[in-house]
Amino acid sequence: MIKIDIVIPIYNSSAICDKLVNEINIWYAKGKFFPNVIFVNDGSNDNVEQVLNSCLKNVNFTWQLIRLAKNYGQHTATAIGFHLSNNEIIATLDDDLQHSVESINLMYDCLIAEEADLVYGNFINKQHHKIRNIGTKLLKKILHTENTNYTMVSSCRLMRKNVIEMFKLQKQKIHFIDDFLLLAASKSVSCFVVHNKREIGKSGYSTYGLIKMAFSIILLHSSLPLKLITRMGVIISAICFFIGTYYIYQKLFCSVAIGFTSIIVAIFFSTGIVLFSLGIIGEYIRRIWVSKQNLDRVFIAKIY
Repeated sequence: MIKIDIVIPIYNSSAICDKLVNEINIWYAKGKFFPNVIFVNDGSNDNVEQVLNSCLKNVNFTWQLIRLAKNYGQHTATAIGFHLSNNEIIATLDDDLQHSVESINLMYDCLIAEEADLVYGNFINKQHHKIRNIGTKLLKKILHTENTNYTMVSSCRLMRKNVIEMFKLQKQKIHFIDDFLLLAASKSVSCFVVHNKREIGKSGYSTYGLIKMAFSIILLHSSLPLKLITRMGVIISAICFFIGTYYIYQKLFCSVAIGFTSIIVAIFFSTGIVLFSLGIIGEYIRRIWVSKQNLDRVFIAKIY
C-alpha cells in the first residue's frame, strides 16, 4: 500500500463531515493507499470539531486534527497541515466533497507517468457559479504576468514531499500557497478530475470574500503593482523628456512667448526625473518584497 498524507482544511462543515469521512473510509478499503488524513479546523463557528471527532472513532485509517485559533483562510490552513505531514506523497482536498477522494488515484497515476513533483486536478466541468469561474480565469490571467503559469492551479493537488519542505520551516499567514508550490516543484502537470456539485450547505466564500481574497493575492503575493509603478514611471518620464525637448526646439526655431519655454521645460524635466526615480525605487522595493516572501529561494530537487 502507498502511504499518503491528505490535508483537508475544514470550515463550518459539520453537516457534511459524516459523508466526507465515510468516503475516505470506502476509498481506503480498496487497498491501494494507506492514508493519514490531516484535518485543519480553520476557526469554524459551528460544532464541526465535535462532529468530526465522533465520526472518526470507528475509522480504519490514521488521522490528525488541528484547530487554529481563528479563521486564517484556506491557504494558511493547508500550509499548517503540511507541518504534520511525514509521508513521501501529500494530497490536498476540499471539505465539501466537490473533490472526490478518487481523484487522488488519477493524480497519482499522472505523477508517476509524468515523473512530476506536483499534479493539479483540473475539472472537466466546474460546478461553481459562472461569475466565480469568470473571476478565477481573470485572476489567473493577471497573475500570468508574473511569468508563472497559473492556469492549472486548483485546490485539488498531489505532490512529493520535497515540494512542501519549506512549509516545515515557517508558520505565517499565506494568501496564495500555490506561488510556493510551483516555485519548489521541478515539474508541474495537471490531469482531468471530476468536479461534483456541492451537496450540502453553501460555499464558505461569499462574493465579498472572493473579491477580498483576489485583491490580497494580487497585492500581497504578487509583485505586479510594483512592476506597473516601475514601468509607468519609466514610460511617463520618457514622454516628459520628449515633450520638454520639443518645447526647447520650439524656443530655438519658432516664435514663442517669453518665459513660457523655461516654465514648461522645468515642469516636464523635473516631472520626468521624479517619475524615473520612482520607477527605480519601485524596482528596489519589488526585489526586497520578493526576498521577504522567500520567492527568490533556491530549491534542491534531489541529491544523489
